[in-house]
Amino acid sequence: MSGLAQVEKLSFDAKHLWIHWADDHRSIYDAVWLRDNCPADRDAQSGQRLVDIADLLEDPSIGAVSHNSDAAILITWCGEPKSSWFPLAWLRDHCYCDLHRLSRNRAPVLWQADRNGELLWMDYDEVLGSRQARAQWLRALADYGIAFLRGVPCQDGQVLEVARLIGYVRETNYGKVFDVRSVANPNNLAYSDLGLGLHTDNPYRDPVPGLQILHCVQASDEGGDSLFADGFALAENLRVQRPEAFEILSRVPAPFVFRDDSAHLRAERCLLELSASGELAAVHYNNRSIAPFCLPPEELVAFYRAYRAFALLLRAPEFTFRINLQNGDLVAFSNRRVLHGRMGFAAAGQRWLQGCYIDSDGLLSNLAVLENKPAFTT
Repeated sequence: MSGLAQVEKLSFDAKHLWIHWADDHRSIYDAVWLRDNCPADRDAQSGQRLVDIADLLEDPSIGAVSHNSDAAILITWCGEPKSSWFPLAWLRDHCYCDLHRLSRNRAPVLWQADRNGELLWMDYDEVLGSRQARAQWLRALADYGIAFLRGVPCQDGQVLEVARLIGYVRETNYGKVFDVRSVANPNNLAYSDLGLGLHTDNPYRDPVPGLQILHCVQASDEGGDSLFADGFALAENLRVQRPEAFEILSRVPAPFVFRDDSAHLRAERCLLELSASGELAAVHYNNRSIAPFCLPPEELVAFYRAYRAFALLLRAPEFTFRINLQNGDLVAFSNRRVLHGRMGFAAAGQRWLQGCYIDSDGLLSNLAVLENKPAFTT
Protein backbone atom coordinates (compact mmCIF):
# COMPACT_ATOMS: atom_id res chain seq x y z
CA MET A 1 0.00 0.00 0.00
CA SER A 2 1.16 3.50 -0.80
CA GLY A 3 2.76 5.37 2.05
CA LEU A 4 0.27 8.15 1.45
CA ALA A 5 -2.52 5.88 2.73
CA GLN A 6 -0.79 4.76 5.93
CA VAL A 7 -2.37 6.00 9.15
CA GLU A 8 -0.36 7.70 11.89
CA LYS A 9 -3.32 8.43 14.16
CA LEU A 10 -7.08 7.90 13.99
CA SER A 11 -9.82 9.47 16.14
CA PHE A 12 -13.57 10.03 15.93
CA ASP A 13 -16.70 11.30 17.60
CA ALA A 14 -20.34 10.76 16.66
CA LYS A 15 -20.21 13.17 13.73
CA HIS A 16 -16.61 13.10 12.47
CA LEU A 17 -13.69 10.85 11.64
CA TRP A 18 -10.18 12.34 11.80
CA ILE A 19 -7.19 10.68 10.13
CA HIS A 20 -3.62 11.86 10.61
CA TRP A 21 -1.72 10.22 7.74
CA ALA A 22 1.88 9.02 7.91
CA ASP A 23 3.00 11.81 5.54
CA ASP A 24 1.55 14.36 8.04
CA HIS A 25 -1.52 15.19 5.98
CA ARG A 26 -4.72 15.49 8.01
CA SER A 27 -8.20 14.62 6.77
CA ILE A 28 -11.60 15.07 8.36
CA TYR A 29 -14.68 13.19 7.16
CA ASP A 30 -18.24 14.01 8.23
CA ALA A 31 -20.44 11.14 9.36
CA VAL A 32 -23.18 11.93 6.84
CA TRP A 33 -20.60 11.85 4.01
CA LEU A 34 -19.20 8.53 5.19
CA ARG A 35 -22.64 6.96 5.51
CA ASP A 36 -23.65 8.19 2.07
CA ASN A 37 -20.48 6.68 0.56
CA CYS A 38 -20.61 3.26 2.20
CA PRO A 39 -18.89 0.93 -0.31
CA ALA A 40 -21.39 -1.85 0.44
CA ASP A 41 -24.18 0.36 -0.95
CA ARG A 42 -22.71 0.32 -4.45
CA ASP A 43 -23.08 -2.23 -7.19
CA ALA A 44 -19.87 -4.24 -7.38
CA GLN A 45 -19.82 -4.28 -11.19
CA SER A 46 -20.80 -0.71 -12.17
CA GLY A 47 -19.88 1.16 -8.99
CA GLN A 48 -23.26 2.92 -9.08
CA ARG A 49 -25.23 3.62 -5.92
CA LEU A 50 -27.91 1.17 -4.79
CA VAL A 51 -29.54 3.52 -2.26
CA ASP A 52 -30.79 7.09 -2.35
CA ILE A 53 -29.99 9.76 0.21
CA ALA A 54 -33.66 9.66 1.24
CA ASP A 55 -33.17 6.00 2.23
CA LEU A 56 -30.62 6.94 4.89
CA LEU A 57 -31.03 8.39 8.36
CA GLU A 58 -31.19 12.17 8.28
CA ASP A 59 -28.46 12.56 10.88
CA PRO A 60 -26.29 9.40 10.99
CA SER A 61 -23.89 8.91 13.89
CA ILE A 62 -20.67 6.95 14.21
CA GLY A 63 -20.79 4.36 16.97
CA ALA A 64 -17.35 2.81 16.73
CA VAL A 65 -14.27 2.77 14.49
CA SER A 66 -11.71 0.01 14.33
CA HIS A 67 -8.47 -0.01 12.42
CA ASN A 68 -7.27 -3.57 12.44
CA SER A 69 -5.13 -3.51 9.33
CA ASP A 70 -3.16 -1.15 7.13
CA ALA A 71 -5.67 -1.58 4.33
CA ALA A 72 -9.09 -0.58 5.72
CA ILE A 73 -11.10 0.71 8.67
CA LEU A 74 -14.47 -0.47 9.95
CA ILE A 75 -17.18 2.00 10.97
CA THR A 76 -20.17 0.83 13.01
CA TRP A 77 -23.25 3.05 12.85
CA CYS A 78 -25.59 4.00 15.67
CA GLY A 79 -29.30 3.27 15.34
CA GLU A 80 -29.03 0.81 12.45
CA PRO A 81 -27.57 -2.68 12.02
CA LYS A 82 -24.97 -1.45 9.61
CA SER A 83 -21.19 -1.45 9.38
CA SER A 84 -19.00 -0.01 6.63
CA TRP A 85 -15.55 -1.08 5.52
CA PHE A 86 -13.58 1.78 3.94
CA PRO A 87 -10.26 1.10 2.16
CA LEU A 88 -7.70 3.58 3.42
CA ALA A 89 -6.43 4.28 -0.09
CA TRP A 90 -10.00 5.20 -1.12
CA LEU A 91 -10.39 7.55 1.83
CA ARG A 92 -7.11 9.27 1.04
CA ASP A 93 -8.02 9.64 -2.64
CA HIS A 94 -11.36 11.19 -1.68
CA CYS A 95 -10.15 13.58 1.00
CA TYR A 96 -12.16 16.77 0.47
CA CYS A 97 -9.88 19.31 2.10
CA ASP A 98 -9.22 22.50 0.14
CA LEU A 99 -5.95 21.18 -1.29
CA HIS A 100 -7.47 17.98 -2.66
CA ARG A 101 -10.62 19.64 -3.99
CA LEU A 102 -8.54 22.07 -6.04
CA SER A 103 -6.19 19.38 -7.30
CA ARG A 104 -9.08 17.41 -8.81
CA ASN A 105 -9.77 20.16 -11.32
CA ARG A 106 -7.52 19.92 -14.37
CA ALA A 107 -5.73 23.27 -14.48
CA PRO A 108 -5.33 24.66 -18.00
CA VAL A 109 -1.83 25.53 -19.20
CA LEU A 110 -2.09 29.08 -20.52
CA TRP A 111 -0.04 30.06 -23.57
CA GLN A 112 0.74 33.01 -25.80
CA ALA A 113 2.24 33.32 -29.28
CA ASP A 114 5.84 33.21 -28.05
CA ARG A 115 5.14 29.84 -26.39
CA ASN A 116 3.76 28.15 -29.48
CA GLY A 117 6.79 25.84 -29.42
CA GLU A 118 5.14 24.12 -26.44
CA LEU A 119 2.11 23.17 -28.53
CA LEU A 120 2.29 19.50 -29.40
CA TRP A 121 2.84 18.17 -32.93
CA MET A 122 2.77 14.41 -33.44
CA ASP A 123 2.70 12.01 -36.39
CA TYR A 124 -0.72 10.56 -37.10
CA ASP A 125 0.62 7.01 -37.53
CA GLU A 126 2.28 7.22 -34.12
CA VAL A 127 -0.90 8.35 -32.38
CA LEU A 128 -2.91 5.74 -34.25
CA GLY A 129 -0.59 2.88 -33.37
CA SER A 130 0.38 3.56 -29.75
CA ARG A 131 -1.80 3.94 -26.65
CA GLN A 132 1.00 5.88 -24.97
CA ALA A 133 1.32 8.31 -27.90
CA ARG A 134 -2.44 8.71 -28.11
CA ALA A 135 -2.59 9.51 -24.39
CA GLN A 136 0.18 12.07 -24.82
CA TRP A 137 -1.70 13.77 -27.66
CA LEU A 138 -5.04 13.80 -25.81
CA ARG A 139 -3.33 15.09 -22.66
CA ALA A 140 -1.90 18.04 -24.59
CA LEU A 141 -5.32 18.75 -26.07
CA ALA A 142 -6.88 18.72 -22.59
CA ASP A 143 -4.17 20.85 -20.96
CA TYR A 144 -3.38 23.39 -23.69
CA GLY A 145 -6.73 23.28 -25.46
CA ILE A 146 -5.01 22.54 -28.78
CA ALA A 147 -2.86 19.83 -30.38
CA PHE A 148 -1.64 19.11 -33.92
CA LEU A 149 -1.08 16.09 -36.13
CA ARG A 150 0.93 15.74 -39.31
CA GLY A 151 0.69 13.06 -41.98
CA VAL A 152 -3.09 12.59 -41.85
CA PRO A 153 -4.20 11.08 -45.21
CA CYS A 154 -5.76 13.73 -47.45
CA GLN A 155 -9.00 11.87 -48.04
CA ASP A 156 -12.60 12.97 -47.86
CA GLY A 157 -14.02 11.99 -44.46
CA GLN A 158 -10.64 11.19 -42.89
CA VAL A 159 -11.39 13.76 -40.18
CA LEU A 160 -13.98 11.35 -38.75
CA GLU A 161 -11.30 8.67 -38.30
CA VAL A 162 -9.27 11.10 -36.20
CA ALA A 163 -12.40 12.15 -34.30
CA ARG A 164 -12.87 8.57 -33.12
CA LEU A 165 -9.54 8.83 -31.30
CA ILE A 166 -10.93 11.72 -29.25
CA GLY A 167 -14.63 11.18 -28.60
CA TYR A 168 -18.08 11.43 -30.09
CA VAL A 169 -18.94 13.55 -33.13
CA ARG A 170 -21.77 16.06 -32.79
CA GLU A 171 -23.86 16.46 -35.92
CA THR A 172 -25.26 19.95 -36.56
CA ASN A 173 -27.11 21.78 -39.33
CA TYR A 174 -23.70 21.93 -41.07
CA GLY A 175 -23.66 18.11 -41.12
CA LYS A 176 -21.51 15.52 -39.41
CA VAL A 177 -18.60 16.83 -41.48
CA PHE A 178 -18.31 20.34 -42.89
CA ASP A 179 -16.11 21.55 -45.74
CA VAL A 180 -14.40 24.90 -45.17
CA ARG A 181 -13.85 26.09 -48.71
CA SER A 182 -14.88 29.05 -50.82
CA VAL A 183 -18.30 28.62 -52.44
CA ALA A 184 -20.71 30.90 -54.24
CA ASN A 185 -23.36 32.56 -52.05
CA PRO A 186 -22.18 31.04 -48.75
CA ASN A 187 -24.59 30.81 -45.80
CA ASN A 188 -21.61 31.44 -43.51
CA LEU A 189 -18.59 33.66 -44.17
CA ALA A 190 -16.39 30.70 -43.20
CA TYR A 191 -17.27 29.32 -46.64
CA SER A 192 -15.80 32.29 -48.46
CA ASP A 193 -12.25 33.39 -49.26
CA LEU A 194 -12.38 36.28 -46.79
CA GLY A 195 -10.10 36.59 -43.81
CA LEU A 196 -11.78 35.84 -40.47
CA GLY A 197 -10.87 37.41 -37.15
CA LEU A 198 -10.37 35.32 -34.05
CA HIS A 199 -13.61 33.72 -32.92
CA THR A 200 -15.22 30.65 -31.41
CA ASP A 201 -17.75 28.65 -33.41
CA ASN A 202 -21.49 28.36 -32.92
CA PRO A 203 -22.15 30.44 -29.77
CA TYR A 204 -25.74 30.58 -31.06
CA ARG A 205 -26.11 26.84 -30.42
CA ASP A 206 -27.18 25.10 -27.21
CA PRO A 207 -24.99 23.38 -26.28
CA VAL A 208 -21.98 25.02 -27.88
CA PRO A 209 -19.73 22.40 -29.53
CA GLY A 210 -16.95 21.47 -27.14
CA LEU A 211 -14.12 20.54 -29.51
CA GLN A 212 -13.36 21.13 -33.16
CA ILE A 213 -11.08 19.36 -35.65
CA LEU A 214 -9.82 20.97 -38.85
CA HIS A 215 -7.97 18.78 -41.37
CA CYS A 216 -6.07 20.44 -44.20
CA VAL A 217 -6.95 18.38 -47.26
CA GLN A 218 -5.68 21.01 -49.72
CA ALA A 219 -3.60 24.04 -48.72
CA SER A 220 -4.11 27.33 -50.51
CA ASP A 221 -1.60 28.37 -53.15
CA GLU A 222 -1.66 31.87 -51.71
CA GLY A 223 -2.71 33.06 -48.23
CA GLY A 224 -5.07 31.29 -45.88
CA ASP A 225 -2.77 31.16 -42.85
CA SER A 226 -4.59 29.89 -39.75
CA LEU A 227 -4.71 31.93 -36.54
CA PHE A 228 -5.08 30.62 -32.99
CA ALA A 229 -5.16 32.25 -29.56
CA ASP A 230 -5.70 30.94 -26.04
CA GLY A 231 -8.96 32.55 -24.95
CA PHE A 232 -8.26 31.72 -21.31
CA ALA A 233 -4.94 33.59 -21.45
CA LEU A 234 -6.72 36.55 -23.06
CA ALA A 235 -9.47 36.52 -20.45
CA GLU A 236 -7.05 36.28 -17.53
CA ASN A 237 -5.13 39.23 -18.95
CA LEU A 238 -8.40 41.18 -19.06
CA ARG A 239 -9.20 40.11 -15.48
CA VAL A 240 -5.91 41.64 -14.31
CA GLN A 241 -5.74 44.71 -16.54
CA ARG A 242 -9.42 45.60 -16.77
CA PRO A 243 -11.26 43.90 -13.91
CA GLU A 244 -14.40 45.99 -14.46
CA ALA A 245 -14.55 44.80 -18.08
CA PHE A 246 -14.00 41.18 -17.03
CA GLU A 247 -16.81 41.45 -14.47
CA ILE A 248 -19.31 42.76 -17.03
CA LEU A 249 -18.44 40.22 -19.73
CA SER A 250 -18.68 37.36 -17.23
CA ARG A 251 -22.04 38.54 -15.86
CA VAL A 252 -24.06 40.06 -18.72
CA PRO A 253 -25.13 37.63 -21.49
CA ALA A 254 -24.99 38.59 -25.15
CA PRO A 255 -27.32 37.27 -27.89
CA PHE A 256 -25.95 35.23 -30.80
CA VAL A 257 -27.96 34.33 -33.91
CA PHE A 258 -27.58 32.20 -37.04
CA ARG A 259 -30.22 32.06 -39.73
CA ASP A 260 -30.45 30.52 -43.19
CA ASP A 261 -33.14 28.71 -45.19
CA SER A 262 -32.96 25.56 -43.08
CA ALA A 263 -32.03 26.76 -39.58
CA HIS A 264 -32.77 29.58 -37.16
CA LEU A 265 -30.56 29.32 -34.08
CA ARG A 266 -30.37 31.72 -31.16
CA ALA A 267 -28.78 31.60 -27.72
CA GLU A 268 -27.67 34.04 -25.04
CA ARG A 269 -24.45 33.51 -23.14
CA CYS A 270 -21.72 35.51 -21.47
CA LEU A 271 -18.62 36.14 -23.57
CA LEU A 272 -16.63 34.95 -20.56
CA GLU A 273 -18.31 32.01 -18.85
CA LEU A 274 -17.33 31.19 -15.26
CA SER A 275 -17.70 28.02 -13.26
CA ALA A 276 -19.51 27.94 -9.92
CA SER A 277 -16.14 28.52 -8.23
CA GLY A 278 -15.36 31.59 -10.35
CA GLU A 279 -12.84 29.94 -12.67
CA LEU A 280 -12.98 30.38 -16.44
CA ALA A 281 -15.14 27.68 -17.98
CA ALA A 282 -15.52 28.96 -21.56
CA VAL A 283 -14.98 31.87 -23.92
CA HIS A 284 -17.70 32.71 -26.45
CA TYR A 285 -16.75 35.32 -29.04
CA ASN A 286 -18.04 35.59 -32.58
CA ASN A 287 -18.46 39.10 -33.93
CA ARG A 288 -20.08 37.76 -37.12
CA SER A 289 -23.04 36.22 -35.30
CA ILE A 290 -23.51 38.52 -32.32
CA ALA A 291 -26.99 40.09 -32.41
CA PRO A 292 -28.11 43.58 -31.34
CA PHE A 293 -27.82 43.94 -27.59
CA CYS A 294 -30.96 44.43 -25.53
CA LEU A 295 -29.69 45.89 -22.28
CA PRO A 296 -30.88 48.56 -19.85
CA PRO A 297 -29.58 51.99 -20.96
CA GLU A 298 -27.49 52.38 -17.82
CA GLU A 299 -25.65 49.12 -18.60
CA LEU A 300 -25.41 49.30 -22.38
CA VAL A 301 -22.51 51.77 -22.63
CA ALA A 302 -20.50 49.95 -19.95
CA PHE A 303 -21.03 46.65 -21.78
CA TYR A 304 -19.88 48.14 -25.08
CA ARG A 305 -16.77 49.50 -23.36
CA ALA A 306 -15.94 46.04 -21.97
CA TYR A 307 -16.80 44.32 -25.25
CA ARG A 308 -14.48 46.62 -27.16
CA ALA A 309 -11.67 46.14 -24.63
CA PHE A 310 -11.78 42.38 -25.18
CA ALA A 311 -12.01 42.78 -28.97
CA LEU A 312 -8.91 44.97 -28.99
CA LEU A 313 -7.08 42.40 -26.89
CA LEU A 314 -7.80 39.79 -29.57
CA ARG A 315 -5.77 41.90 -32.00
CA ALA A 316 -2.70 42.05 -29.75
CA PRO A 317 0.04 40.15 -31.66
CA GLU A 318 1.53 38.65 -28.52
CA PHE A 319 -1.53 36.40 -28.13
CA THR A 320 -1.98 35.20 -31.73
CA PHE A 321 -0.19 32.17 -33.15
CA ARG A 322 -0.13 32.14 -36.97
CA ILE A 323 0.59 29.03 -39.03
CA ASN A 324 0.19 27.91 -42.62
CA LEU A 325 -1.30 24.42 -42.43
CA GLN A 326 -0.01 22.10 -45.12
CA ASN A 327 -1.65 19.11 -46.80
CA GLY A 328 -2.14 16.38 -44.20
CA ASP A 329 -1.87 18.70 -41.19
CA LEU A 330 -4.66 18.52 -38.64
CA VAL A 331 -5.48 20.65 -35.61
CA ALA A 332 -7.84 19.73 -32.78
CA PHE A 333 -8.82 22.42 -30.30
CA SER A 334 -11.29 23.37 -27.61
CA ASN A 335 -14.03 25.47 -29.16
CA ARG A 336 -14.89 26.75 -25.69
CA ARG A 337 -11.40 28.04 -25.06
CA VAL A 338 -9.22 28.49 -28.16
CA LEU A 339 -10.18 31.19 -30.65
CA HIS A 340 -9.34 30.60 -34.29
CA GLY A 341 -9.34 32.62 -37.50
CA ARG A 342 -7.60 32.86 -40.84
CA MET A 343 -6.07 35.21 -43.33
CA GLY A 344 -7.80 35.76 -46.66
CA PHE A 345 -6.74 33.51 -49.52
CA ALA A 346 -6.91 33.19 -53.29
CA ALA A 347 -10.15 31.38 -54.07
CA ALA A 348 -8.58 29.85 -57.17
CA GLY A 349 -6.14 28.03 -54.86
CA GLN A 350 -8.90 25.62 -53.80
CA ARG A 351 -8.08 25.78 -50.10
CA TRP A 352 -9.99 22.94 -48.46
CA LEU A 353 -10.21 22.23 -44.75
CA GLN A 354 -12.59 19.56 -43.54
CA GLY A 355 -13.89 19.73 -40.02
CA CYS A 356 -16.21 18.29 -37.42
CA TYR A 357 -17.34 19.00 -33.86
CA ILE A 358 -16.82 16.66 -30.90
CA ASP A 359 -18.34 16.61 -27.42
CA SER A 360 -15.80 17.45 -24.71
CA ASP A 361 -16.68 14.60 -22.36
CA GLY A 362 -15.33 12.00 -24.79
CA LEU A 363 -11.86 13.56 -24.63
CA LEU A 364 -11.60 13.35 -20.85
CA SER A 365 -13.19 9.89 -20.79
CA ASN A 366 -10.80 8.44 -23.36
CA LEU A 367 -7.83 10.09 -21.69
CA ALA A 368 -8.83 8.61 -18.32
CA VAL A 369 -9.13 5.14 -19.87
CA LEU A 370 -5.72 5.45 -21.51
CA GLU A 371 -4.19 6.66 -18.26
CA ASN A 372 -5.86 3.72 -16.51
CA LYS A 373 -7.86 5.79 -14.06
CA PRO A 374 -11.57 6.58 -13.80
CA ALA A 375 -12.80 9.88 -15.23
CA PHE A 376 -15.25 10.23 -12.30
CA THR A 377 -13.99 8.42 -9.24
CA THR A 378 -16.46 6.40 -7.17
